[in-house]
Amino acid sequence: MAKVIISRKSRMCVLCRYWNGALGSLKIEIENGGEHFSIDNSERHKCFKRGKGIETSTHFNCPSFVPRYED
Repeated sequence: MAKVIISRKSRMCVLCRYWNGALGSLKIEIENGGEHFSIDNSERHKCFKRGKGIETSTHFNCPSFVPRYED
């Protein structure tokens, strides 16, 4: 488990609406007034866009990205 700080504008699975359904990340924390997030880069969940039970990690990038957290 390693904590990583990422930008709110990143297009990573951890910030995508399709990753882990309605729950999203179980270990995400807001940093720096909402401009950044602290994530656990070992967290893995299913992506509902990729289907077939494929799990992806928090930092995977996908062309089907849809932001979970709006500005």
